[in-house]
Amino acid sequence: MGKLTEEHGKYPAHYRTDDDLKSYNWCINNNIIIGPIPLWGDNYGNWTVQITMNGKTNTDPAKYEKASIMHKVYEYCDYYYNKYKKDEE
Repeated sequence: MGKLTEEHGKYPAHYRTDDDLKSYNWCINNNIIIGPIPLWGDNYGNWTVQITMNGKTNTDPAKYEKASIMHKVYEYCDYYYNKYKKDEE
């Protein structure tokens, strides 16, 4: 086996401005934890998204490349923010 150019499982690089992090921070403050999870075995090199809410953990069955996984994490944050934030108003 050849040498890996980057360690698999290392948290993916990403960038968002403070305004873009509004939904991410709201989720954390409301105990909705959404994060990237590296896959191993036959799916080595791919990632998925794990969501923990109300003590229950679910995993997105889809597989994503490392370059796009954080985009998907933020999509989920936006989804839960838009779904539940309006209930607080």
